[in-house]
Amino acid sequence: MFYMLSAFACMIWQNTEAKIKQQPVYLFGFATSYVDSTAYITEVQYIDSAYYDTKTKFLIGRNMYSLQLQEFLKKNEGCSHPVTSILFGKKKEKMEKKLLSVRSRFEGDFNLKTVTCPFHAESYEETEITETPIVPVANGKSGKKSKK
Repeated sequence: MFYMLSAFACMIWQNTEAKIKQQPVYLFGFATSYVDSTAYITEVQYIDSAYYDTKTKFLIGRNMYSLQLQEFLKKNEGCSHPVTSILFGKKKEKMEKKLLSVRSRFEGDFNLKTVTCPFHAESYEETEITETPIVPVANGKSGKKSKK
């Protein structure tokens, strides 16, 4: 009986693990520059080999796609400090609808510019943390003020 319960627990544990899959996604970028009230938006683009976490439903390396847009805007548009974000999904129609929603939301308040930033797929390497994190040690003071 114990072995059956152990085997069942292992099967449940394996099914709850995050699985990283390589699959196509559609994405677009949005950036704002609060210095001059300019917003930048890209068209929906197809990335054929993006990595996707099936448990959290997050795009792996989404910060790198955001950095691609940020560097593109710095180099080609002269935008010194853009705040960027990447929106992604599996279906093109949903992403085009989301693009229209974002565009209409920011069109009146910002000078909205459409840019063509060529996103490229980011590679994924699973890494294992081998070092022990350094934990700060208290300096001996209690933090409470003493009454005098």
